[in-house]
Amino acid sequence: MSLHEFTSALYDKMDKMLAEINSTEINVIERLKASSLAILQVMSTLKDYIINYKFTSQVDEINFFKNIKPRFLSQLFYFRKAFEMQSNLPLGSIEDEKNFCLKELKKINEYQIENKEFLSYYRANSTFFDEVYFIRKEPDSWMLLNFDSSEIDLRFTTFYDLKISKILAFESLTQFIKSVINKLEAVDGYGREYNSTTPKIKWTASKVSLIELLYALQSSGSFNNGSIDLKNLASSFEKIFDIDLGNFYRVFQEIRIRKQSRTTFLDQLKIKLIKRMDDSDENPKKY
Repeated sequence: MSLHEFTSALYDKMDKMLAEINSTEINVIERLKASSLAILQVMSTLKDYIINYKFTSQVDEINFFKNIKPRFLSQLFYFRKAFEMQSNLPLGSIEDEKNFCLKELKKINEYQIENKEFLSYYRANSTFFDEVYFIRKEPDSWMLLNFDSSEIDLRFTTFYDLKISKILAFESLTQFIKSVINKLEAVDGYGREYNSTTPKIKWTASKVSLIELLYALQSSGSFNNGSIDLKNLASSFEKIFDIDLGNFYRVFQEIRIRKQSRTTFLDQLKIKLIKRMDDSDENPKKY
């Protein structure tokens, strides 16, 4: 099995694990904790594989540490931080909770400012320093001082893959924090949610599937005569389906470069709907 085949299968497995956890009735803190533990297992599997894997070239190694590993590790950073946030959310007023969330957003902004040069390099899809950033080697003392000891295993890190993972995690975390703030703003002074009598609908398929549907509906102009932007539509989806979509922009890029069908979920919807229509033709009383 090639590196691409192994990591693709492992990522699909992780996505299914997270979807199963998200479909449970446990509270948000327990879901975040369970998700973190599940990803830890996946990361352990990935690490064992890479330690025993011989990269075919520097290009192969760069691709793994620049593009593949951060897809996994960013999820761990995201769920860990979201769990920490939810666990430490103050029990005071709604305003106290909002201020706490705003402080977390400020920390993310400060991290981005501290790493603005590398952030610009990464977001511009630059490659001229890739051999410096994404090839494993003995780090200098400054690098060792600036990373947690638990992150340092020279067989499985270039240090800069950690930076990319944190950048991706913070992008998703920003969306998560904003969704928390939106929910707080939807609560009146007596702690009651507006429209609280509306039946709760929970999305239990994979997050990737919902993001595929989100982009399809927004692209078709199905809401507000096509005037609603993607960010606002995603926020509405999160509220309606009780889900955190995280960095849906990044997920869409992954959907876009799929090797096989780029509309897997939409294809399944069409097949299932046609089957239901066919069944209805055969047994109209049932439907």
